[in-house]
Amino acid sequence: MKVAFIVPSLEDSGLTRIPFLLAQNLLKDCFVKIFYFKDAKSRNFKFNVEVPTKKISLVKFDDELNEFDVIHSHGMKPDCYTWLNMARIRGKKITTVHGFRHEELMYLYGMPLSVIYNALWNFVSSKFDRLVFTVGVQQNYYRKIGLKDGELIYNGVPRISVNSVQTIKSSNMTNISTLSNLGARKGIDQILKVLALNEQYHLTLIGGSNIQYIQNLQSLASKLDVGQRCYFLGFVDNPWEIILESDVFIFPSRSEGFGIALVEAASLGIPIICSDIPTFREMFDDNEVTFFKLDDIDDLNNKILMLDEIKDKVSLAKLKAEKLFSLESMCYNYYQEYKKLIDAN
Repeated sequence: MKVAFIVPSLEDSGLTRIPFLLAQNLLKDCFVKIFYFKDAKSRNFKFNVEVPTKKISLVKFDDELNEFDVIHSHGMKPDCYTWLNMARIRGKKITTVHGFRHEELMYLYGMPLSVIYNALWNFVSSKFDRLVFTVGVQQNYYRKIGLKDGELIYNGVPRISVNSVQTIKSSNMTNISTLSNLGARKGIDQILKVLALNEQYHLTLIGGSNIQYIQNLQSLASKLDVGQRCYFLGFVDNPWEIILESDVFIFPSRSEGFGIALVEAASLGIPIICSDIPTFREMFDDNEVTFFKLDDIDDLNNKILMLDEIKDKVSLAKLKAEKLFSLESMCYNYYQEYKKLIDAN
């Protein structure tokens, strides 16, 4: 079987990490290649994948794609590229819907562009041979708005290797950590606001390629007079070595198609507080993680104060992460989906 993945760029992100992991783990059974439009901004942001890659142009079809049995597209630009060239592509065409597009586009472009882009993207997706959704609530939402039904395949994460521990905390503080691309949709401002309620809270933020948004967060931290208790570390080679030293991991997203960092934190037995949104409710329950009401800073503060109770949940969360969201399970399910598409001919 020959599988081509089309991604927006080689930059490591929640969107691209899944096809990168899929490609790398399918190498033993398939011939795979990654086609992309943009290089990573720098070496720090590039996902190290041991798979053949090729840069392509949105305005020119690459004939090599016709050598593949399956074309697996990820993201708006790859989906549009595949749709524009459907008459030329011989292989089966599959796309993964990674999030709630209308919400993602709203945060990126606002009104009315997000409405136009969302309608276009949904139309394009309807022309694929198969759609894959990453959570059931996402699948149900798109079914209700009339998008063709598809398969549900949970994302999977690899086992994380942590070689050493880096101490960053002061023993008289509650050490909070978070990991994301630090965009508006990630809701990091809520953690900064809760720091203003308790001088014992200390925050370490890891990740982020959106310079403007990071500057906005730093400005907010200064305005709230909590800047001296916030550490913006940016890109870190192995962030979990640092996060393991924190007391609690907070994932405050306003919208998510899947919480990769949430699963990674659970797999390492780190106490978790996350926003009470449908995606996270499907992934974990109250016995595994602690939820707070979105944009309710007092509720978030109260949940942090329940840290001893939160720590009692980590074993169940770890078991869920290993059982339901393993990399092996995800790769197996996608491989079976590819086979079904090919065998349907």
